[in-house]
Amino acid sequence: MEEIKEKLRAFIQEKFEIDDDPDFTDDVHLFNEGFVDSFGAVEIIHFIEQTYNIEITQKDITLYPMNTIEEIAEVVENKLS
Repeated sequence: MEEIKEKLRAFIQEKFEIDDDPDFTDDVHLFNEGFVDSFGAVEIIHFIEQTYNIEITQKDITLYPMNTIEEIAEVVENKLS
């Protein structure tokens, strides 16, 4: 799961221009803290689907919290296994 978190972290930092912000951690709420907006959420899902060749459905979005890098990585890992 560490590799998934690393790829997610790198993508989010690059895409949303997050430099070395001490508040940007694997457990920070990306949306409440303003790192990512709703359009960004769509881009993250697209990145996950393309990178890991999986589908994130509306049901997944409803059932599983995906607000932190940690939570997103858990969903990806579950889909891959």
